[in-house]
Amino acid sequence: MHVTLEYLAIGVMLVLFISVAFNVVNDVVKQLEHVREEQLYTVAERIMDKILLTPGYPLDWGRDFTNEITDFGLALYGARSPYELDPDKVMRLANLTTLPNPLLVNSTEIAELLGIKDEYGFCLEMHPLLSHEVEVLDHYPTPGAITPDLPSRINVSLFNWYGVRVPGANVTGIYVLTRVWPGSEEIDYEVLVESCVTNARGFCILDYEDELKDYFSTTPPGHAHWYSAFIILHTNWYGFVAVDGYTEPPEPGAPVTGYIIGDYIFINRTVEGLEGAIITRDEVLQALPEYAGLLQITSIEWLNETETPLGAVIPSSEDYAIGRIEYIEKLSSHVFVFGKWRGSPIVVVIDRLPHIDIAYSTHEARPANMVTLTRIAHLYNYPYIVKVSIWRLVEGWP
Repeated sequence: MHVTLEYLAIGVMLVLFISVAFNVVNDVVKQLEHVREEQLYTVAERIMDKILLTPGYPLDWGRDFTNEITDFGLALYGARSPYELDPDKVMRLANLTTLPNPLLVNSTEIAELLGIKDEYGFCLEMHPLLSHEVEVLDHYPTPGAITPDLPSRINVSLFNWYGVRVPGANVTGIYVLTRVWPGSEEIDYEVLVESCVTNARGFCILDYEDELKDYFSTTPPGHAHWYSAFIILHTNWYGFVAVDGYTEPPEPGAPVTGYIIGDYIFINRTVEGLEGAIITRDEVLQALPEYAGLLQITSIEWLNETETPLGAVIPSSEDYAIGRIEYIEKLSSHVFVFGKWRGSPIVVVIDRLPHIDIAYSTHEARPANMVTLTRIAHLYNYPYIVKVSIWRLVEGWP
């Protein structure tokens, strides 16, 4: 009997000992995991500050194509306030699916410059705080013109950073109707302005039918001009401002996008660029309604392969028409380049507020632990959301 009780006592003590030991180990593991999370958060903060608060080296590496980048940072060198981004550096991260960036700094290069290659994975997302989606509802037939009909009614949907529609925003649509004489580089334009407020479903309609009718009522019939149009959208939502540019492609798949990096313009090789472009003067746009001084015509010098100094930087220029812009405002968020494509006039919209989505990883598995930080920076004085996610490569990626 006493032996049985002794065995029972020893068994109870063993169970208690194992239970206590398990709890102690579990507590230690939780504390260690908490420390690992804190360390990962520290790494994420360091990376975010490095990206947004330092200019990198060379200090103007966005415009300096000839020297090797030895340090990565997107801050505008010499800026008077923090979180101001350099537009040329941001543009070197953009990569349009319709036209690859000839001067792209890819995710592997960024990871190496940040000193996290082969140790940490990351996602870098950069988007305007507000973005627009445009749908053309109706067209106006251009009398006597040899060009397609012009958009007259457009539906504008407004989305926030999370992709949710935004009601109650004031949208101003600045419709720029351009006229080009075939065989000439002379450009003339007329500015039409309409405003609306997004409804509960986050969209509104801009109607230019009457303005276009008034404009063409004074145009003599039979004039064979090239007419084209682009629209500048300026939105104010409780003090948060966004700007966007839109043009309707002459047909699906038309190359209506491009890049401006430094003083150079890159568009699709199939577009025959004219020597003219219109730039937005955003310091005027931000002080609406001074529409008269909003736009400025500038010239473009298109370069052949022997003239361009980028030959040593761009592996192949077969896909690009490269031009040097005569003048561009520091705060110009959009540039509209005029050209011909398959015999028809075309407007190429170069958006200098690009959407950036970059990911670096060596695995495909989802990480067990990841830290995400979000900051608001500014590009051309417009709010620009920057989101950085960091994880250990040994734990996979999202």
